[in-house]
Amino acid sequence: MKIGFIFAGQGQQFLYMGQDLVDEYKSAHTLYKQAEAILGYDLLNLDQDKLNQTQYTQPALFVLGVVLDTILKQHNVNPNIVAGLSLGEYNALYSAGVFDFETGLKLIEKRAKLMSEAFELKETSMAACVRTDRETVASLIKDTGIEICNVNTYSQIVIGGYTKDLEVLLPILKQNKVRAFPLKVSCVSHMSLLKEASEDFGKILETVEFKIPKIKFINNVDAMIQEDNFKDSLKRQISQKTELALSIQKMIDMDVTRIIEVGPKNTISKFVKEINKDIETFNVYDINTLKEYYHE
Repeated sequence: MKIGFIFAGQGQQFLYMGQDLVDEYKSAHTLYKQAEAILGYDLLNLDQDKLNQTQYTQPALFVLGVVLDTILKQHNVNPNIVAGLSLGEYNALYSAGVFDFETGLKLIEKRAKLMSEAFELKETSMAACVRTDRETVASLIKDTGIEICNVNTYSQIVIGGYTKDLEVLLPILKQNKVRAFPLKVSCVSHMSLLKEASEDFGKILETVEFKIPKIKFINNVDAMIQEDNFKDSLKRQISQKTELALSIQKMIDMDVTRIIEVGPKNTISKFVKEINKDIETFNVYDINTLKEYYHE
């Protein structure tokens, strides 16, 4: 049986996530203490307001993903292939041995800071369009300033841009029978408005040494197996749309029969089932879901 790990992105974070893992596993306690030393604050004590701000959300989810990855492997649950959605791609790279924990967390911290500082709070926003397709959405958003940011499945397309433009567009989408739901993010990602932030992040990436993955890694912007040139793809990922649907399909085409969504909270598992209902899916994000998996 081939196992794939897909690491979650932003949007389903929750208060005190990781605390139950720290109480149960020494490795989790150690990683959160290392994170606190690197960041200068305790990820386990963020209030709801901070947790939903990109500069805090991304480090919090990255560390949780590393903790879950570590615990799964301690229980001999080892992936054959890894991928991730948005910031989850950094967890996938960590899982594949491309960089260590400190390097990954510092990159995420800088990435989150650049993205959050690119706009005023709530100046930009995102929405998920469901029960539609890429072509329909592309035609409706043409010349609106709004762009496709994530293709999660063949029928769920995430769009984003300036909040004022999105607010004008939402009624138009409704008139054309496209349902759209606002996402719980504090700023937009994966679109051209972040081109400057992408260039700035590229300079940071130039200072980092990336290793060859120890296991197969599927990147987020090209949905292809990648072994090198991570500086380019991670730079592009900030200002280009992500291709999760194609990444999931690529994983399935490589004979993966079980996909574990690592991180909160069952969204990617639903995407997988929409693409191929025969794939086994599991989601781990806390002590209860981990134990459920071990005792399946």
